[in-house]
Amino acid sequence: MTFLKGILVSLLSISVSSCNFGPQPDKVIKITLEFDSNQQSDIETNAIVEVLKKRISKVSRDFNVEKVTNGHQIAINLKTHHDSERIKNLVTNQGRLDFYETYQMEEMMSFMMNVNDILKKDKEDENPLFDLVKSQGYEGGSVLFNVSEKDTALVRTYLSVKGAESSLPAQRRFVKFLWGRKEKGIEELPLYALKLNKQVKPALTGKVINQARQEFDQLARPTVTIEMNEEGARVWEDLTGRAFQERFQIAIVINDLVYSAPGVMSGPIIGGMSQITGNFTVEEAQDFAAVLESGSIPMMTVVNMDVEKLK
Repeated sequence: MTFLKGILVSLLSISVSSCNFGPQPDKVIKITLEFDSNQQSDIETNAIVEVLKKRISKVSRDFNVEKVTNGHQIAINLKTHHDSERIKNLVTNQGRLDFYETYQMEEMMSFMMNVNDILKKDKEDENPLFDLVKSQGYEGGSVLFNVSEKDTALVRTYLSVKGAESSLPAQRRFVKFLWGRKEKGIEELPLYALKLNKQVKPALTGKVINQARQEFDQLARPTVTIEMNEEGARVWEDLTGRAFQERFQIAIVINDLVYSAPGVMSGPIIGGMSQITGNFTVEEAQDFAAVLESGSIPMMTVVNMDVEKLK
């Protein structure tokens, strides 16, 4: 009897292991990427190949990533059921994550008024900067104002007008202006003023990430939760402690777009945990987690992309 049970268990194990659960690949995607700069060394290129392998392993079990012989390109070949545009975004996302202290709206008001006054000159009835503002941020908040997407380049030019820098906060050399991520269905973008440290860098970067995963917040919205290494946890505890005491927000920035700028409501955060929100879909959150966990890559261009249906 025991012998028969053993045979049955073995047959069941073989049957289960031979089943392919979940969606099956329905296409082959071939992508050739090229560095925007040809200054990558072999060691750097090899490191990028390994980063891309980690990312693609999240969406395919059958893939190949390798350097092209000229050294300036990387060829990717994978079988997947996922949309080709999703795969393209996954392999081209630079994955640069930075954390910045933010200036509050009222701290920058003098500067913005000075910019507007310099631009208007003798035209008393015009307000070149403020006429572009669709809505203003609130006192104590990190959003300076919102403008139409089509006006962002012009606003960026205005903010660099000569002579206005004298009215920036005391550490005016260390201000970086960045736009917030575009929300679906909204044509306006928020502007943030971020603080750089004395080395002209953010307070913390994504290099300290040990792990990233897609989760849901209390309202069942997709988020990305990250865990930092020991060094990152120490800096994060100090940063969040100061944010709580001084009542400033911390901007979470991916590829120079502000995804969120939360305040710290209950003291320093111990243990190096943080959550990134940004009106993600589940797939977007999954891919961002894969990108952040695998590490960053330089800017790359898709020079060729072919999609073939599997028979």
